[in-house]
Amino acid sequence: MRIRESVIGLLLIAPVPAVHAEMEPMSNQEMGDVTGQSMLALDVTESGDMDFTRYTMGLEADFQMNMEELAVGETTNGTDVAVNNLSFGHIARESGQQFDGSTYDAGDIVPFIGRDPYLELADDENGDVVGFRVGFTESRGTLSGDISSLTGRLGLELEDGSGNVQQGQLLDDSGAATSQRATHYGLPDSADCSAGGADCAALSAFETLEIGDYVGDDSAADFTNDFFISFQNQAVEWDTPGADGSVQADAGVFMNIPTAMRVQLQELTNDVVSPRARTEYIDRGEGLF
Repeated sequence: MRIRESVIGLLLIAPVPAVHAEMEPMSNQEMGDVTGQSMLALDVTESGDMDFTRYTMGLEADFQMNMEELAVGETTNGTDVAVNNLSFGHIARESGQQFDGSTYDAGDIVPFIGRDPYLELADDENGDVVGFRVGFTESRGTLSGDISSLTGRLGLELEDGSGNVQQGQLLDDSGAATSQRATHYGLPDSADCSAGGADCAALSAFETLEIGDYVGDDSAADFTNDFFISFQNQAVEWDTPGADGSVQADAGVFMNIPTAMRVQLQELTNDVVSPRARTEYIDRGEGLF
């Protein structure tokens, strides 16, 4: 504290050179030539008995990142979110690979794109922080990993042999729908997932997920507004940034994963439903090359 006060005192007593400037108005043409975006935006909203404060950075991040293990929300009863060999973005295996409207050569990085990342806090009526989340206002790209447990929501459509499309759900080993520490995905209340039920697959079978919004079979995925991970000690309803809608997150760690994928229902019987994209440049024999 003394160092800080000394520095402030020095600034106050140090001679300051005189500066003279004249303010001149800018013309409409000059104003029109100036463009820009704030680096940090602050939004405060109220919903029910909670106040939300969101800090948004005005930037775009294009990256490919690998993480050996993600394990959050661990207790003696398990883990809320557990993913081994987690990767964002991937590496093109061969030339001519197309992804989201772009073409890549073999060995090119196909980045995960995150626009306007944010940190958001939720306060209760007493002003105490009850939860926070981090995410992107817009995001698109691949997420790869060996998912063994997931608390949250996975947006992935399932299509049967007749062309009927429905939203699947996170499931437990018995095939019952759950948003808490799910291990499987498919149609709820189907056959026992632990015994290889026909309408469900282990989350680990979805080795690569395409984050985004589904547009069509032959169209590039659109950016999604709903990709985030949150931490809360009570249920919190998080609004969707830049769009209508909200996501209800229960107490604990919650990961919201919207995808631009539509999977054939019969493929859920396969050991691998969506093969892992290449995420390393060196083949270490671990299935990441």
